[in-house]
Amino acid sequence: MRSVATTLFVFTFVLALGIGSATRLRAQDAQFTASADRTEIAMGEQFQVTFTLSGGRLKSYSDFRAPDLNRDFLTLAGPSTSQNMQIINGRVSTSISWTYILQARTVGTFTLAPATIKYDGATLRSGTLRLTVKKAAPQAGQQRGGKEQPADVELGDNLFIRAIPSKTAVYIGEPITVTYKLYTRVAFQLDNPIKLPRMVGFWSEDIEAPTQLQPKVEVYNGKQYETFMMRKVLYFPTQSGDLTIEPFEVGTTVRVRKRRKTGDDFFDRFFSDPYFDSYEGVKKTLMTGAVRVKVRPLPEDGKPKSFTGVVGKYEMDVTLDKQRLKTDETATLKVLLRGSGNIRLLDEPAIAFPSGLDHYDPAISENVEHADGTMRGNKSFEYILVPRYPGKITVPPVEFSYFDLEKKRYVTHSSPAMTLVVDEGEKRREAGEVERRMIDYLARDIRAIKDVASGEALETVASPAVPLPLMAAAWALPLLAFGGALLWKKRYDRLHADVTGLKRRRATRVAEKHLSRSRGWLDKGSIDAYYQEIARALWGYVQDALGLPTSQTSMDAVSAALLGRNVPEDVVAQLRDALHAVDYARFSPTRAQDSEMRALYDRSREAIIATEQALKGGAA
Repeated sequence: MRSVATTLFVFTFVLALGIGSATRLRAQDAQFTASADRTEIAMGEQFQVTFTLSGGRLKSYSDFRAPDLNRDFLTLAGPSTSQNMQIINGRVSTSISWTYILQARTVGTFTLAPATIKYDGATLRSGTLRLTVKKAAPQAGQQRGGKEQPADVELGDNLFIRAIPSKTAVYIGEPITVTYKLYTRVAFQLDNPIKLPRMVGFWSEDIEAPTQLQPKVEVYNGKQYETFMMRKVLYFPTQSGDLTIEPFEVGTTVRVRKRRKTGDDFFDRFFSDPYFDSYEGVKKTLMTGAVRVKVRPLPEDGKPKSFTGVVGKYEMDVTLDKQRLKTDETATLKVLLRGSGNIRLLDEPAIAFPSGLDHYDPAISENVEHADGTMRGNKSFEYILVPRYPGKITVPPVEFSYFDLEKKRYVTHSSPAMTLVVDEGEKRREAGEVERRMIDYLARDIRAIKDVASGEALETVASPAVPLPLMAAAWALPLLAFGGALLWKKRYDRLHADVTGLKRRRATRVAEKHLSRSRGWLDKGSIDAYYQEIARALWGYVQDALGLPTSQTSMDAVSAALLGRNVPEDVVAQLRDALHAVDYARFSPTRAQDSEMRALYDRSREAIIATEQALKGGAA
């Protein structure tokens, strides 16, 4: 009983250590960088600055904060957010970027301070950017007639721009549509740049950004204007309080009359006739007023545990493509969220997958459209599930909660629990047969030793009278044989009776055999057999080297066992990545390139060697 309790304590400690170490690994895997499309910019020229968070699995980031870009530059637009996911050699990598369009306005060399973001409980900082602004080359025709143009002109209510919000009092996450519209009663032309509002506390997305302006007639404050819709933007507030959407700016050139001034009243009145007027273009910057929004926090009353900040109106569908499969097959769990709200920011639901059921980062797809002042569409998450042992495995209910803006309350969707019936696959039968034969072999050898040691194999034979020395020797030989057998048996029991120990010593050798076979299958073009041998090499190695039974072999169990044996975290991560890559390649619907498959072989072999050296304390 004492040994059982000790074992349970050690296992619990190792598991806790593994979980903690895995958390640290996730934080270390993420990178936060800053980049610019160029580092030398001409005065007045536009350029892009991008801050990127990248890693394998990005789900717990928050509180992105850009540096003060307007200290040395003019922010024309941003941030525009984009997400990217790619799969290379079975490894899933994800990145999220925030891009700003800036304009240089002062000559000199500037250092852009780092941006910050919170990821997995830690604050990450991007690097600094060093940017050089030079004088712009003079352009022909920049000035007309060698005369300075008027710096400004009074247009009154003949030319202006408005920001028209759909609402000014909302909840966190509730969309606001702001329409930017230009009103005119004079001739004008648009200039670049257009300066979009700087946003603090909002996530935004353009609904309309026409490349060609279409005029419409509108009466405003009792006067008739020609109007142009400049842009329509959807804003989602991300924090509560009194927030401000800063002004929208646009540069224009206005065609105005340039009257002659002679100093003589008679001639001035005479030449005031439009026939004698000349015209010139005058630069004019139009600016909207700031839009002030009162953002209410979401209520705490009735907030479910599964709520992650989603606001809108959604439905959820959860499907499992099969109910019965084998241990060497996969199932696909699809979670589909559809409705209205910020579809792009929907994160994958938290699913407590049971042990013995491996899963991989979901394939994510979305379909988004804008209608009725909000974002509509759907987003799906598809998980590949791989059972490790036969039996019945229960996939727990999937829960998704959101705050319903119409009902002003929280709504939770929950799927029913689903059961997977897992039959024994070919891979497991082969592994079970090998294990059974090994145990039978050892048991047979041990029985033979026991028979010798007990004397059951000895026969009593009548012998003639012999000299005493010979008789003594004859009697001594069995005794010596018996003693030797006991010593040999003890050593044999210590070295061979422990099946786990035997597997441990042979783990690398067995893995090398499977890897060697895999190369042969690859050369023959048998892709499925190639992946099966690679998987047998990796998973068989970790089972044998760590003494893990098949029913308890999972990614988390492997990590916990390795970390409990003081294997470095980078080696653990290397092995996990190889296991993920192999299983993903096996069950991926698309076939990898030949070079990628051969790289997978090298990657798997290197992971086994590194792990083995770490388990032996760094010995080669």
